[in-house]
Amino acid sequence: MRRRLANMPLLYAGLSLVIATVMWFYVATAQNPLIERIMTLDLHVRGLSTTEVVVQVPTRVQVHLQGPRSALALLVPALLDASVDLSGLGPGEHRVPVYIAAPPEVRVVERTPSEAVVVLDQLLRHRVPVEVILVGVPPPGVTLGIPRTQPEYVMVSGAATQVEEVRHAVVTLDTSQARQQLVSSVPVRVLDATGQEVRGLTVDPSIVQATLAVREGTITKVIPVVPTLVGTPASGFAVSGVTTSPTTVVLLGSTSTLQTVQAAVTGPIDVSGARGDVTKRVTLSLPEGSSSATQQVTVVVHIGRSQLARILSGVPVRILGVPKGLMARATPDRVDVQVEGPQEAVQRLAPTGLSAQVDASHAGRGAHHVTPRVVLPNGVRLVAVSPAQISLIVGP
Repeated sequence: MRRRLANMPLLYAGLSLVIATVMWFYVATAQNPLIERIMTLDLHVRGLSTTEVVVQVPTRVQVHLQGPRSALALLVPALLDASVDLSGLGPGEHRVPVYIAAPPEVRVVERTPSEAVVVLDQLLRHRVPVEVILVGVPPPGVTLGIPRTQPEYVMVSGAATQVEEVRHAVVTLDTSQARQQLVSSVPVRVLDATGQEVRGLTVDPSIVQATLAVREGTITKVIPVVPTLVGTPASGFAVSGVTTSPTTVVLLGSTSTLQTVQAAVTGPIDVSGARGDVTKRVTLSLPEGSSSATQQVTVVVHIGRSQLARILSGVPVRILGVPKGLMARATPDRVDVQVEGPQEAVQRLAPTGLSAQVDASHAGRGAHHVTPRVVLPNGVRLVAVSPAQISLIVGP
C-alpha cells in the first residue's frame, strides 16, 4: 500500500505530460491543419552515360502532396525535384521509378507516372559535308558561280538510329534578287535519303556562312538625248525649240544599272541674254557603270521672239461689197478672235483696231452663212474665230 502511494506522483506526472502533448498537437493542428496540393514538375534525368542519349522519356510528372498549410502555401516547384536514375542502363527500353525529393514536412502521397518508360540509344557522331541548294530564278543576264560554305563540314550527333538516317546537311540560298556576290549566314538542316528533315539531332555548328559568286552580264539600251538648258534669253525672246545631233545614243552596261535609265542628259547649255540660236558641242553625263561610243552631241537651241496667245473679245464685223439698192446686216455683229504671235505685237492689238470682214458682193437676197476673215498685222497668227460662221442677211 505504501509503495503504491509512493508511485502516485510519478503516475500523475506522466499522465500530465501525455495530456499536454495531446493538447499541443490539437492546438497546432487546429491552427496549421494538414492540407493537400497537386503540382506538375519537370522530370530530370540523372546518371546518363556520356556514350548514350535519351530517345524517349516523359518530360513532366504530376505529384500529389500533403503537409501543413504553412509549408504547402509557400511551396514552389524549385523546392521539389522529380527525377529518374539511368545509371547502368544500356541502349533499349527501360521502366524506371520516378523519384520525388520534397522538404521534410511535406509528404508525397502519389506521383503520376510512378514509373517512366525510357528509351536509350548509343550516342553517335558523324561528320557531314554541307551542300548548298539554290532556289529562285536569277535576274536576266546574271551568271552564278559555285557556292561555298565556311566551314565545309558540320558534326551531327545524337541517337545512333537517327544519325544513321542522315544523308545530307544542306543550306538554302535565294538567287531571285542576286545581282552581286551573296554572303549570308544560314541555318543547316539535316535530311534523310528521301529529303525529309531528321529532327532531334545536334548540328555543330548549326549556322554556317554561305558565299555565292555572282556575275552580271552586259546589255545595250537606246535612250534619247535630253539637253540641259540654263539661263534666260534676252527680254522679249524665248526658246522656241531644241534639236540635238544625234537624237539618241546607245548605252552599254549591266541590267541593274540600265533598267532605270530613261535618258542621256547633256552638260549645261547657257542661253542667258541670247537673241538668236545657240549652237554648242556638249558632253553627255552617262550613268555610273555605263559607257557609250557617243561621248558628245551637238545641241542647237532655237531662240525667237516671245510668243503670246490672246483672245480679243467684241471684234466688230465689217460687211464689204453690198450690191447697190440692197442692205446687209450680220448676226452676230461682233466676234471673239484668238491670236498668237510676238509678245510686243499681240499686246498692241485692241478689238476696236481689228475687223472681221465678210463679203456680200456675190450674196443674193436672203440669209447666208459666211465665214468672217480677220486681217492681222505681220507676224501675228489667227488661231480661231468664235463663232466660226455668222449669218449674213441681205435685203432691200
